[in-house]
Amino acid sequence: TVLGAMASLAMAATSAATCTETAPCSREGYCNTGPSFCLWGLCNEDKSFNSTSCWPAEGCSNQVVEFDSSSDVIAIASYGGNPNTNPFLSIFEPNNAVIEDGKLVLSMTYNSDEDKGFGATVDAAHTIEYGRVTARIKTAAVAKGTVTAFIIRNDQIGDEIDFEWVGKEPDVVETNFFYHDILDYGNSKYFNVGADTSADYHDYTIDWSPDAIKWIVDGKTLRTVNRDDTYDSDTKEYHFPAAAGRVGFSIWDGGNSGAKGTEDWAGTPTPWTASTVYKMYVESIQIECNADTNTIDTSTGGEEVSPSSSGSEVDGEENSPSDSSTEHSTVSNTSVTLIDPGMNSSIEDGGETGSETGSEAGSETGSETGSETGGETGGETGGETGGETGGETGGEAGGEAGEEDGGATSNGSTYATYISSSADVVDPGATTTTVTDLVTSTSTSSPDNQKCHIVTIVRPIK
Repeated sequence: TVLGAMASLAMAATSAATCTETAPCSREGYCNTGPSFCLWGLCNEDKSFNSTSCWPAEGCSNQVVEFDSSSDVIAIASYGGNPNTNPFLSIFEPNNAVIEDGKLVLSMTYNSDEDKGFGATVDAAHTIEYGRVTARIKTAAVAKGTVTAFIIRNDQIGDEIDFEWVGKEPDVVETNFFYHDILDYGNSKYFNVGADTSADYHDYTIDWSPDAIKWIVDGKTLRTVNRDDTYDSDTKEYHFPAAAGRVGFSIWDGGNSGAKGTEDWAGTPTPWTASTVYKMYVESIQIECNADTNTIDTSTGGEEVSPSSSGSEVDGEENSPSDSSTEHSTVSNTSVTLIDPGMNSSIEDGGETGSETGSEAGSETGSETGSETGGETGGETGGETGGETGGETGGEAGGEAGEEDGGATSNGSTYATYISSSADVVDPGATTTTVTDLVTSTSTSSPDNQKCHIVTIVRPIK
């Protein structure tokens, strides 16, 4: 999964609505405006100002994205709310996702302060509730320790389906699924694809229906999980992912995570020099929505792409954005960027750099690619930002010591420092909130002088 400009907001949730009208959207105990807080899946409706504060789910769009325009991926803080203009969002700051030579490129660079990699996560702007998704990917499995992921995930519910690749076995792909973030090692299966996945592109398909999940590589079905086979007699539930989510890609450093289980799984140590850059590439993606379960977004202009039963490529040009598409109203240039999470290093992307900084937002029980918000209790992978307690996992950026509230501690408190263009950052649980004017600058995109602020928030440890 998820907070781009916020990066690390691991605060305990409260039981009632806490946000104000001027900062209406709640994300893990923090309130503000803008997509990093209000985007569906990131925004906690129960804790927000009212029932309409969070943006609604965008719905599914039958589309082919060939990543031939720079607008195909943008930083989430710049997102205006139109998924047809910007089909993919880079979740973390600094932004390590770009369009390059007709490919979506996610990079991981070296963070010397943490002695580990700082990667990237990209999520689809549209949502999906069952369907077929095919991505043409060249992985970053060129060295031990690197982890590449292609997922469908709901961060609020904890349902996930994924492919993952680790650098120590570039010819192997891992398939996995999670229901409500329940860790079940039996859900993970490995397959040799017969080729180095970092040397060339391959087509990876997740075919997700209400009855079954299929993992397909280059047209060959590697694995099928039937919903009926996931029934748990103790809970009397089907442990089958059924919640709408977002398609996503990520690259992170498992080899230098500091968690033994994760390092053994990914290979360790990840080789680094000051100039090392690891990259994963996505050449194209085709999304085919299940018409019976999705609200279909047909406002993309041009002709709608019709879902095919075979998953073959759809002919024709990518749909153009429609002027009639609804954009969400946001406060211009309002963003929050974590610059000092409790006197550790700058946050990488929610956390591939951060161990002691704690989790980006929440407590995760451990998904294989990891929730972008969780403090994880274990599992083969870990939250991209979670405070992890162990297991075969490791958050992309988690506080492996598992500090539940995240951030460094001093005199029984947690704190974090942010740069913000808005002073309306609200944390109802804080004992101290200090907002200090930093600079006045002129923005080229908005010529009015804009005041920046340093925001320091202190709250007691729960």
